[in-house]
Amino acid sequence: MKIVKLKDLSKQDYLRVINRSSGSNEIITPVVRKIMNDVKNIGDKVILEKYQIRYSADKYKTIQVTKDEIKNAYKNVDTKTIIALRQMIKNITLVQKAQLSTKKDTVVRSEKGIRVWREWRPIRKVGLYIPGGKAIYPSSVLMTAIPAQIAGCQEIIMCSPPGRDGQIPAVTLVSADMIGLQKIFKVGGAEAIAAMTYGTETIVNVYKIFGAGNSYVTVAKMLALKKVSIDMPAGPSEVFIIADETANPTFIAADLLADGEHGEDSACVLLTTSEKIAQNTIIEIEKQLLKLETQNRARESLKRYGLFAVAKTMDEIINFTNEYAPEHLEIMTKNSEKLVKKISDAGSVFLGSWTSKSSGDYATGANHVLPTGGMAKMYAPLGVDSYGKWMQIQECTKEGLRNIKDTIETIATVEKLPAHRQSVSIRFIKN
Repeated sequence: MKIVKLKDLSKQDYLRVINRSSGSNEIITPVVRKIMNDVKNIGDKVILEKYQIRYSADKYKTIQVTKDEIKNAYKNVDTKTIIALRQMIKNITLVQKAQLSTKKDTVVRSEKGIRVWREWRPIRKVGLYIPGGKAIYPSSVLMTAIPAQIAGCQEIIMCSPPGRDGQIPAVTLVSADMIGLQKIFKVGGAEAIAAMTYGTETIVNVYKIFGAGNSYVTVAKMLALKKVSIDMPAGPSEVFIIADETANPTFIAADLLADGEHGEDSACVLLTTSEKIAQNTIIEIEKQLLKLETQNRARESLKRYGLFAVAKTMDEIINFTNEYAPEHLEIMTKNSEKLVKKISDAGSVFLGSWTSKSSGDYATGANHVLPTGGMAKMYAPLGVDSYGKWMQIQECTKEGLRNIKDTIETIATVEKLPAHRQSVSIRFIKN
C-alpha cells in the first residue's frame, strides 16, 4: 500500500482503478454462455448432475427447498440473529414503502376533452439471486425480496447456491421464511440465472432478475438481457471514501476493510486532501488486518484495485469521484452535506464519520443492491420502482379528438400513412 498524488496517477494505475474487475468478464463469457445454453436446452438434469457438484460434496435429488429444510434451519439460528433480522425487516420496509408516495398518477389535460396519465404496475414474475460461497447473505434476501413484495409482484423466485452439505445456509432460509418467500431453490452461479431466464422443469422463467453476484453471475445477467430484464450489472463490491483533515483514520481503515473482505476482486479507494490522514489510515489498516479472519481477501483486494491518493483540492477529488462512479461513497469531511451536492454519480452515499458502510449494508433501511463498475453513471440503487413499470393511458372524448384532428391528419399525410389519417377522419363522416 502506497500513497500517490492524484494528479500524478499513471495511466496504468488510472485504468486499473477505474476499470476495477470488469476487465475479466470477456475471458469468462464463453464459459458462461455454455452454462446458459446447457440449462436452456437440458434443464434440471444438467444443474443437478453437472453444475451443482461445484457446491455440494453430495448429490441432492431436488433443487427446491422443502418445508422440512426451512423448519430445520430455524433450529440453527440463534434468537439474537432473529431479533436483528426483525429490525432489518422493519427498517427496510419503512424506507421502501416511502418510495410508493412518489407514484402519484398525475392526469394531464393536453386539450379540452383529452386526458393522458400513467399508472404503475408491478412486474408479475421476478427472480432473486442471493449470492453465497465465501460469505452468507441473509441481508440480500431482505434487500431484494421486501421491495418486490411491497411493489405487489405476484410470483417471487429465489435462487441461492448451497453449501458443501447441499443446503442453503440456515440463516438465509430463515430470513426468507420470515418475510414469506416460498419458492426457494438450491441453485447458484450462471446456471441459476439461466434457470430463471429460460425456466426448467422446476423453476419458472421470470420477467426480471435481481441481485448481485460474482463475475459469472454478472456475465450471465448480461447474456440474459436478450430475453429478460435485469436490475443492473451488479458485480464485485466497492467502497470509495472522501476524507479531509477532520476524518478519523481508524474509521476509514475499518470501512475500507469491510468492503475488501467481500473478495479479492473488491475495490477500496481513499481520496483525501490530507497526506497525514492517508498515512495514518494505512497504519490502521495494517493493525486491523491482523485481527481479521478475512485478511487475505482484504489484502488482495487492496493490492489489485486499491488506491490511496492525496489531492490538492476537493474539486479535484469530486471530478475523479464522478468519473469513478462508486457503488458505496463515504464522505468523511466537515461539510459532507454541502459536498454531496456536487456528486452526480454514485450508488449509495454515506455522510459523516458515523455512517459506516455496514450501516447501509444492513440496518438503515437503504438498499444495498447497487450499481458497480462505474454503472452508477446510468443505473440507480434497487428500490420498489425497480419491480414495476409505468403503463401509459389516454382518453379522448369526441370533442377532444376533434381538437387534434387536423394535426393528426396533417402529420399522417406527411408520413404517407393514409390509414392513420382515415382512422380519425372516418369518425367524423356523417352517417
